[in-house]
Amino acid sequence: MAPLTRRQHLYLRLALVPIAALVASHVVFSQLFPGQPGYQFPWPYFLTVATVMASCWEVNLAVYDWLDARLSFGQQPTRRLAAQFVLGGVATLLTFAVVFPLAQRLYTNHWPALPTVLKGITVCITLASLLNGGYVGVYILRAFLVEREAKVLSVPESNSENNLLAAAIPQLITVAIHTGKLRLPIDQIAYFYSTGGLILLVKTDGQQVSTSYSSFTQLAPLLDSHCFFQLNRQFVVTQNAVRAVQDDTNRKLAVHLSPALHKQQTHEQVVVSRYRSPDFKKWLEAIPVQ
Repeated sequence: MAPLTRRQHLYLRLALVPIAALVASHVVFSQLFPGQPGYQFPWPYFLTVATVMASCWEVNLAVYDWLDARLSFGQQPTRRLAAQFVLGGVATLLTFAVVFPLAQRLYTNHWPALPTVLKGITVCITLASLLNGGYVGVYILRAFLVEREAKVLSVPESNSENNLLAAAIPQLITVAIHTGKLRLPIDQIAYFYSTGGLILLVKTDGQQVSTSYSSFTQLAPLLDSHCFFQLNRQFVVTQNAVRAVQDDTNRKLAVHLSPALHKQQTHEQVVVSRYRSPDFKKWLEAIPVQ
């Protein structure tokens, strides 16, 4: 399976938040269950937990997307994992500190007592661990998909083969977007960028277009390996985007792409692993100059 799309992510939130709120409102807060004397459904606690969970989930998703754009898993996985847990945990606690008292005030007409706050912090820490653990799971899932995606976007074996096929390379590509189909020349495409289960098409003029694909596995059948190369789990590039290639540590390559994802940057630097570097060099030397 591929990482969740944004729509699937929304459906997951709509399903899991009420279930988790139902459990937490009974087990953690009211501690009364159907069939026991004096039981009433704990609506105030249920609504409080649901509001806090939904808010924390949205904040964690925003942290994940923000980190994806600035510190990708593919470039510095250890640092990214640490940042994911630290920033996600801090964001969750801050969100809880603001939303929980306000939700209690709204649904119960009084501010929460200290024991209730302590119980809420327990739920909050558990929620932060589960959410960020889930996002790390997404990263691990992507890692398993990398090799399969790389095989689909295979590199031609020789320059002579590439020269024979150059004339047959399609000049146009049709990409599925949320509003229909987009048909454009390949020389207008800089690269495709994967983030949070969404594939962005970045054009040579800097315009970014959201596609309907959730992984490179879905996109790969449309891409000719003479024109496109997968640098890592986040970037599939064309020669139009490659501006510079520099040697990096441990036989890795630092590839400078243009345009950058963020306008304030002059270029986008992408690290190619030492295992993919030889294939990338062959591809870069083999592609016909336009």
